[in-house]
Amino acid sequence: MSDYLFHRTGAMSGSLSQFISGTAVLAIEDGSEAITEELLEIVPIDFAAKQCERLTAPAKATRARRPT
Repeated sequence: MSDYLFHRTGAMSGSLSQFISGTAVLAIEDGSEAITEELLEIVPIDFAAKQCERLTAPAKATRARRPT
């Protein structure tokens, strides 16, 4: 999940630490005791990560145009 975590936290180490800690707490509370991508999706990221996330987001593939 390294690419996912890198992009979700905007490559901010403090944001990554806070994000993983918050997710771990939820995993303990819900009894799953596992950090999954599904659980990560529901954990909000902090302001700094939100600001940087768009800068580190993978480029979206563009569709090739058909010749006319």
